[in-house]
Amino acid sequence: MNKTRLDNERIFHDNRFANNDNLRSNIKKYYVINKIALEKYYDIISTICKNNKLLEYGCGTGDNIKTFENFGSSVTGIDISSEGIKKAKEKNTKNKLDKDCFVMDAESTDFTDNTFDVIVGRGIIHHLNLKRIYLETSRILNEDGHAIFMEPLGHNPIINLYRKLTPDIRTSDEHPLMRKDLKLLKKYFHNVDIQYFSFFTLFAVPFRNLFIFNPLFKILYLIDKLILKIPLIRDWAWVVVIKAYNPIK
Repeated sequence: MNKTRLDNERIFHDNRFANNDNLRSNIKKYYVINKIALEKYYDIISTICKNNKLLEYGCGTGDNIKTFENFGSSVTGIDISSEGIKKAKEKNTKNKLDKDCFVMDAESTDFTDNTFDVIVGRGIIHHLNLKRIYLETSRILNEDGHAIFMEPLGHNPIINLYRKLTPDIRTSDEHPLMRKDLKLLKKYFHNVDIQYFSFFTLFAVPFRNLFIFNPLFKILYLIDKLILKIPLIRDWAWVVVIKAYNPIK
C-alpha cells in the first residue's frame, strides 16, 4: 500500500472498531442472504486447516480466532487497525487463547517465505493492491499451501448503485473484484477454484423478517445454483468464495 491508502484504511477501521462497528450495523441485516457462501467459506477452511499453521488477513477484533482454533489450526491474525488488534488480544485473553495478533500491512508482512499452510480472509483483499497481496500470499504460503477468501464482486449494477448511495460505510479505496481480478490469481497459483453466490437470493432481502423468508430463500438459492453456472451471469453475483492453492514460487 502507498502511504495515503494505508493511512485511509487504518483511520477508517480504527474508527470502526472503536465504535463497535456501528458504521456498518445498519447493513448487516442484508448479509443474511450470504449465509450459504459463509458456510462454504468456513467449511473449506475446516477441511484443510487441522494441524496446520493458519494466518488470517484482516482479523479485526479476533472474532474468528476461536473458530479456527477449534478447527485444529495454529492461528495468527494480522490487521491494519491497532484498535482491532487491541480488542483481538483482549478477546484472546478472555477466551484463554495464546494466539499471535499483530498490527501489520498484509501486502508487505514481516513473515519469512513458506511460513503458513493456510491463509484466509473475508472481505479483505478488495481493499488491497491485488498484485501485491497475491504475490505476498504466494510467498508466505508453503508449496502445498491454500488461500481461502470470501469477497464481493463489482459487476452487478444494482449493488454498485447501493454502494454509491452509501459511501460512508466503506473506504474510498476499496474495489469489489472484477473478472480480471479473479483471472489474475492464476498467475500466482497453480490451482484456483471459485464459487459464486447471491444473485436471485437478493430478492429475498425485503422478506428477511417474515415467515416466508426461509422457503423463499431456498427456492431462490436453487435458482442461483443453476443460473450462476453461466459465465456472463455469474459475474453479477454478490460474493465469491475463492480457493487458490499450490502457489507459484
